[in-house]
Amino acid sequence: MFRYALLLLAITAIFASTSCKKTKPCEAIVTVMDTLGLPVAGARVVLRQDSVINPTTGIRADILADGITAGNGEVHFEIKLEAVLNLEASLDLLSAKDYIRLEQSELVRKTVVLK
Repeated sequence: MFRYALLLLAITAIFASTSCKKTKPCEAIVTVMDTLGLPVAGARVVLRQDSVINPTTGIRADILADGITAGNGEVHFEIKLEAVLNLEASLDLLSAKDYIRLEQSELVRKTVVLK
């Protein structure tokens, strides 16, 4: 009887410790640089995912976020769910294309170079 009570207590402790974890949104900081390695202020950065369709429900996952880089060449994004997103940065006639993988409760940094 004591063993069963101890086992039940251990199982309860495991579930209690894992179920209370709070998840945070995925965060990304994209840094835009020029070919000289200097930060680019005022560049437009777009993150998008528009080609994923849920095979069960048929619902299309459209994620679109955009922002403008600050003086240090960085722009910050928060997305609710993990995703692999296309990244496009542009300023005047210069542009860069890449991708970024966002992970739950993590801050991901990505640097792109405008050409």
